[in-house]
Order: sequence, then structure tokens, then C-alpha cells
Amino acid sequence: MCHRGKRATDYSGNTYLGLQLGTLRLRAVIVDSEMKVQHTATVNYDLDLPEFETSGGILTDTHPDEGLANPVMWVKALDMLLNCLSAQGADLHSVAAIAGAAQQHGCVFWSDIGLRRLCNLNAILRLHEQLNANAFELTRTPVWLDGSASAQAFEMQQEVGGSNDMAAITGSRAYARCTGPQIRKVYQQCPEHYERTSRISLVSSFLSSLLVGGVGSIDLCDGSGMNLLDIQNREWSEKCLAACAPDLARRLMKPIDPSRLQGRVADYYVKRWNFRPDCMVVPAIGIAHSRFVGMLLEKDLLVLTMDIGDGLMVHLGKVHRKMDEGLVLCHPTIPNEYMGLLFFRNGSEIRQAFCEQLADGDWERFNAMLDATPMGNDGHLAMHFPDREFIPDAKGTLRWSSNLNPTSQEALHGVQQFERPETEARALIEGQLMHHRAVAQDLGFQFGPNTTVVVAGPDSKHRGILQIVADVFNAPVYEKLGPGPCLLGCAYRARYAFYEHREATCSCRRCLKSQTPHQSFGEFFSKLPKDLNLVASPRPGCAEVYAPLIVRCMNMCQLLAASTSIHDSHMVLT
Repeated sequence: MCHRGKRATDYSGNTYLGLQLGTLRLRAVIVDSEMKVQHTATVNYDLDLPEFETSGGILTDTHPDEGLANPVMWVKALDMLLNCLSAQGADLHSVAAIAGAAQQHGCVFWSDIGLRRLCNLNAILRLHEQLNANAFELTRTPVWLDGSASAQAFEMQQEVGGSNDMAAITGSRAYARCTGPQIRKVYQQCPEHYERTSRISLVSSFLSSLLVGGVGSIDLCDGSGMNLLDIQNREWSEKCLAACAPDLARRLMKPIDPSRLQGRVADYYVKRWNFRPDCMVVPAIGIAHSRFVGMLLEKDLLVLTMDIGDGLMVHLGKVHRKMDEGLVLCHPTIPNEYMGLLFFRNGSEIRQAFCEQLADGDWERFNAMLDATPMGNDGHLAMHFPDREFIPDAKGTLRWSSNLNPTSQEALHGVQQFERPETEARALIEGQLMHHRAVAQDLGFQFGPNTTVVVAGPDSKHRGILQIVADVFNAPVYEKLGPGPCLLGCAYRARYAFYEHREATCSCRRCLKSQTPHQSFGEFFSKLPKDLNLVASPRPGCAEVYAPLIVRCMNMCQLLAASTSIHDSHMVLT
């Protein structure tokens, strides 16, 4: 509350908490009023919560095309994480605002019992002792790796009017991993559970719900990746809801702007961990959105995440247009603008497999192999999709030698392998990155002299790969210093929420004297160091080398997609 009168309000002792509920782990960071890191903590699901029997944060007893997790695991992880921060000596009473981020597309199905318990948390008991299996209609809930709802995605798309209409409304065609098709699958295969479900949360709004002690609203950013939101009107599309499942709008509630507040932290946290009662809870958003925020670069930015699945995030501006591939999403910090999000299933696992095969798992040797080969690999190309890729919808491997004619019969099968392991290594990395760049261009990102690439994820530490990133994208490549852009993005959003909802409206003498015109998110953090470290620069001639190779690369992708489609048709007939 504002203090009016002689004493001015002093916010310098405030801290801000960021939470990241990822696929593999739950992480936290606490920063002070100068955005300097004070505390960090991590709970690794596989290691710290072995009773849930996960591998890579995913339940191990699933079908190959499924990706499921138990929401009780996330509840217990939050309890453990806050205990860890408290044990470090973190002053949780100084936390003025909390913002979070979570893996996209996953969803949580609340039971009536769960809602009652959520709204009446008992500070004597641990969080997961109350929000146990009975709190959820499903304890095997889909996450972003789940690709088992292809039939439901097709049905929704046809009901809406086809892929063009679906993309025009929601920003993308229907994808099996998106939340809408996943909800439809639950409705069709578990109708009794769907009928008993009181509310459906995204993983992000689930995190917010835990913090406020009530069902948190889905934010527009993460909500725009569900195949359910009309991203121009910024509300649920009645057409898409009807194509998904009955009485869905009630279960989802109305979406909210990411700059609004979900509310104050629940009394449970005040009593159990000494949070202050007026601690603000900002809507949690998707991890990809938060990474974008954490870079503090709102224009000409391309964020490349090199993880289990690779990802690209790009700023698209105010113009929304239908995209054949990828997702067009509401921007997390610039009102009425959009960003593009691309997921690629084949990322670090295939890179690690090649490192094992070609360099006995020694990344220094693998990077040396990349350095020993020229830009463009003398025209030798390879596309590796061991897991069925999202963009394009393709599975398989195809290698083309430099002299192979793309219109010949030989192009369908390519060559079995290249003569030198160094050629194989570069063909893998260049193929992945040319594919990523081409898809980003199709999404609408304009590459130019001011383009900045920022890398994140485990594989962004390999300098040999980063040089190829700089050359293929013809842009300087940076890494974000600190605990990671996603966590920092959460902390930045928490800090800005306190400014917007408290400082900018405060009427104490000090604030009135120092108040300036309302600042946007970018303006507020304009003087904060970006903490970007240059790791690679494009070499002369790279644009000329890669321009024709990118065309060949996409021809290879089209052949793999056609082959996959033919294989699917054959499987249906048999």
C-alpha cells in the first residue's frame, strides 16, 4: 500500500521471483531491485523426484508417439523449490512480485476436489499432500512432446473449414501437439473424465493457479498456441471451441493480457514461507515467450534454442498473416503485435548421437571436425529426421552429394553415406540450420543487416556449431549471460509489473516527484545492460555460399515429407 504524507515509499529493498516450469526441471531465480541475481534453485524431476518414474521429465510407460507427465510431480517440485530457497536464506518476505514461465501446449484437468483444495490450502500441510492425485481428473496429462492427437487435429481443422481457415483464425494450422487437439482427444477417449473436469489449465496458468490459490486465467500469449484463440480479436474462437469439445469456454475461462495481474499470492505462502500478503502474481507465460522477453531486444531479434527440440522465435510486428507452418502468437511485451514460434523435434539428441558415432562422444573432436570442413561442405547436404519432424511433417534421412541432380530418380534415395566423417558432421549441422533458417523466412521474418541471433539451450555452448549458425544466418551470434534468458525474462516481467501496477500509480511524495510519462517494457529496461556476449560473426562470402544450398535443402525436405505421406497412406490401407 502507498504511504502518503511525509515519508516516501522506498522500493529498493524489494526482490523479484522468477519461476520456470520446464520439461526437465523447475527452476527459480530471485533478483534485487537492480536486477542482480541473489538466489537460484533447481529441482530436477528425474533425479529429485524418482518416485514419478520419468525420463527427461516424461513418464516412461508411454507409447512412442505420446509425451505424458503427472501434474502432482510439478506440485511437489514447487514445494521442494521453495524449501530450497528458504534453506539458502532467501528473504521471501522481500519478494514484491512473482512471474513464471512454463512449457507450452501441455494441459492440466482439474477435478472438483482439486479446485476446493486449491482454494483452501492448509499451511500446516505440504503442497503435494493436498494437491495429490485426487485433485486432477488425469494424472497422465499431455505435454508438448505428445504427437498422438493427429486425428483430432485433422478433425478440428476440417470442422473449422480447412487449414487456411484454421491458420487465419488461430495463427497456425492444427498441430497434434497443440492443446486444442489434445483436449479433443481426452474428450473422445475419456469422456467421463472430461465431463467431470471443472477447469482446464495450460501448464503456465497451472503454475499461476498454484501461486494464487485459485484457478488462474490463461494468458493471451500462451493461449495463442492452442488452436483455439482468435489472435486478432484476442478471445476464444467460438468456431474452434465448438470443433474441439462441448462446454469448453466455461472450462477455460476468459483469457487475459499477460501484463495484467493474476492476483496476490495465496495466504498459504504467506503463512508457510513468509511471503508478504501483497506480493503480486503476474500471469505465467510460455517458456519460448519468456526467453524472448529475457533478451531485452524487441526488434530484429531471432532467438535460436538448441535443446532436445530446437526452437526459433522471431518478431513479426503488427502485421498478422496466415502461415502455412509454425505458430503466430501474441507478443508478450508489445501490445497488439505478434511473434513467430517454430518448434523442431530433431535437436540435441541427433547431434549427440552423431557426436558419439563420429567422435566417441568427445565434443572437442566433433567441433574440430566442423572446423576442418569448409562453409557449404563442398555442396554435400543431409537432412536427418529420425523422429517425425513438425515442420515439415516428415520422417527419415536423405543425403545428397554435390553433383546430384535434384530432379533425378537418384534424388529420392540420395547416397548412403559420405566418405569422410568430417563431411557427415558438417552435413548434419548445416542441414539442421539451413532448414531452420528457411522455415523462419517462410514464417515472415525479414533477415537484414540489423538481424541479431541470440542462442540458448545446452548445445549453444559448442563453438563449432555457433560459427555455422553465424554463417548460415549471415548475422552475429550472441549468448545471454546469467542464469538463462527464460528465468531472467520471468524476473524482468515481475519487476515491470511492480512498476506498472504500483510505482507508476503511487501517489507518495517521492513517486510523484520522480514520476515520468508511462514507460513501455522496452523503455523501462532500456538502460539495463543486455549482458550479451558475442560468440560468432559471419564470415565473408557466407551469403553467396548458402543461398543456393538452402534451396536444395528445402527440396530435400519436400521429398522426405512426400515419402512420409506415401508411407502413411500405405499404413492406412494395410
